[in-house]
Amino acid sequence: MSRRIEVDFPKAYKELFNESWRNIIYYGGRGGLKSHSVARALLLRGEKKKLRILCTRELQKSIKDSVHKLLSDLIDEYELDNYIVLKETIVNTDTGTEFIFRGVRNNVTEIKSTEGVDICWCEEAHAMSEASIDVLTPTIRKPGSQLIWTFNRMTDLDPVYVKFVMNKAHTTYARQINYDVALKLGWFPDVLQAEMEADKANPALFAHKWLGEPLGQAEMAVIGRTAILEAMQRDIPAEGEIVVGVDVARMGSDRTVFYKRKGLKYQASKVFGKTRIPAICDQLEQFVKFDKENTTIKVDDTGVGGGVTDEMKKRGYKTIAINFGGKANDPDKYPNWISEAWFYMAEIMPEIQLNFDSDLLMELSTRHWKMDTKERRTIESKGEYKKRGYRSPDLADAVVICYAPAKVEPIRIIF
Repeated sequence: MSRRIEVDFPKAYKELFNESWRNIIYYGGRGGLKSHSVARALLLRGEKKKLRILCTRELQKSIKDSVHKLLSDLIDEYELDNYIVLKETIVNTDTGTEFIFRGVRNNVTEIKSTEGVDICWCEEAHAMSEASIDVLTPTIRKPGSQLIWTFNRMTDLDPVYVKFVMNKAHTTYARQINYDVALKLGWFPDVLQAEMEADKANPALFAHKWLGEPLGQAEMAVIGRTAILEAMQRDIPAEGEIVVGVDVARMGSDRTVFYKRKGLKYQASKVFGKTRIPAICDQLEQFVKFDKENTTIKVDDTGVGGGVTDEMKKRGYKTIAINFGGKANDPDKYPNWISEAWFYMAEIMPEIQLNFDSDLLMELSTRHWKMDTKERRTIESKGEYKKRGYRSPDLADAVVICYAPAKVEPIRIIF
């Protein structure tokens, strides 16, 4: 019979108790309580009924490399005395729940032959190769079985991130969680707080270690991650005109994004799914607080965006149509407006203030460029960007629309 056990548990991790998900993914930076939350959830679930739980990772040379010690410590902390901690396994004497520990790469045959697994927890999943993921997932085939993946991203295209986050299925739950969850609960140790504050001096290190952003960046990225992070941490006066950039969803998975600035300072943003033009315009009016005198609205005029432009003009708003494929101000350097606008954004990044948003950081820092046949710098298309495994960069495009002039003026550098 299961016992009543009271354990404080972060609400952010409640989906660990939802048995309807096939895959549960929690990723992010250090201090986000990922490992402790999963371990506690599995111990509690194992108290309720018999489960066979496989704890795995890419490489496990010995039991010391596994989460065996973490589970053992939590058993002691919560006095779960019906769990027996053995050298290679952990067993619940009341329910029969069993924890087993295996590495994938060095135990492929053993992993493939592992039967009857109810839950598989893959810790440090960023290190999992695509081949290892393809070995593991079909092995966990018991009806109703689940896979839990926890990791801090290492590269832009970690196989686990591409497979389960970028290409998320309806049976998958994925959430990025960073140290702020622990901070709000008062569970963030002072020693980690001091370490985090010190790391802020190195924006790239801080982004990876504490915000869960991948290491490194492609040389062909238009805007550097460090410059974006500095813009997100900057505080400047809100002085100047109010401008709203609007990127309108055109396909099912695209998002409509409103992004507002006053001068060079971020003011507000709104993101929602594909919807009809009148509804977009209604929400846009509310977003700008029906201010027709002091607000300029710039809309991506491609496809359905043209309908939004026309409707907002009819409603009396100062609306400018933006054509991504339109002529650049300097056609000798850029083949179209959107390419010139992205490089304009790279130039003004040291002056502007953006809101902190991990999705925006990813989209702004991963858009590539190349030289065309006329030796002009051109931004990759949305289609090319999505083929690399990313979702449509709607947030980034709304920001570019918002900050770049409709007619991009050349930037003059005086030596």
